[in-house]
Amino acid sequence: MTGLDRREIGRYLGYQGADLPPDVAEYADGCCEELERTAVPRVTGRRLSLALLTRDSRDLTHHLRHCEEGFLYAVTLGAETDRLLRRWAAQSMARAAVGQAVCAAWLDQLCADYCRDIQKSLGPDAYLTPSFSPGYGDWALSAQRQVLDLLEAHKRIGLALTSAGMLVPEKSITAVVGISDREEELCGQKCMRCKKSDCPFRAGEAISDD
Repeated sequence: MTGLDRREIGRYLGYQGADLPPDVAEYADGCCEELERTAVPRVTGRRLSLALLTRDSRDLTHHLRHCEEGFLYAVTLGAETDRLLRRWAAQSMARAAVGQAVCAAWLDQLCADYCRDIQKSLGPDAYLTPSFSPGYGDWALSAQRQVLDLLEAHKRIGLALTSAGMLVPEKSITAVVGISDREEELCGQKCMRCKKSDCPFRAGEAISDD
């Protein structure tokens, strides 16, 4: 977790680029140190034909419209992190809130690192789209079941679903990135294509992708 950006932690806390107040920054540093000692991050992914992925989402279909293949992946901070979050919540709501933001920022960084490594492994004229996860736009959270099955995520990284369709461990992400031959598809800023302009966690301005 070396180099975790305080601005990203602040974004998840609603500070939108402003410096963290001293007491919040102290909480954040403490949570980062404890999380780094406790968490056991795990990542799994596979390259696949996007025809294998059920696309009953217009937003997802549009997102991958120039792609025939992609990478499906999952990242988790592990069950150890869920136990740590429960302990923070028992200590104070402030520590729990900051801890949640630290976990979210670390997950984002792990996803970005994974996609960066994939991009480096691709040949010339191959570009990754931004990530797209179940629950974005009109892609239903119920798609998590198919995603986990395709990844064999429970066997590989211990990632499962509750009967209510929530990921366990809680601090986990699944997503798909498409492989396109169009350089304009390459986008390192995860919020640039999202049209939900009122999102409190938004990292930047939306752009048109027509």
